[in-house]
Amino acid sequence: IMATDGLFDNVDLDEIRNAALEWEQKHGFIRGGDIAQRERRWAMGNSLTIQSQEHITELAQTLVQMARKYSLDSEKDSPFALLAKENDIMWSGGMPDDVTVLALHLVGRDPLDVMDGTNM
Repeated sequence: IMATDGLFDNVDLDEIRNAALEWEQKHGFIRGGDIAQRERRWAMGNSLTIQSQEHITELAQTLVQMARKYSLDSEKDSPFALLAKENDIMWSGGMPDDVTVLALHLVGRDPLDVMDGTNM
């Protein structure tokens, strides 16, 4: 995930990580937190590349919506507000800012690869 400070100033890294994990679980990339199963699937050439391509924008949109919501929330101390307070600057709530998110999902193999033993 690459993004402007509009995301990182308003959404905690743990929340970003949780949103990405939920996205992976929702679309079957990780089932029940089983990363080892994903690795086995990739080793066999079953990378779910097309499914990833079709749904990756959903993750980016979710993160942008979270950042926007939190930036306008005057009650929730954002990462920006916490850092400001550590530096004796009184700031509460979010930090209104522009937000751009680029989400990438790395997958095992190209879906057009033929698994006949010659491409391994």
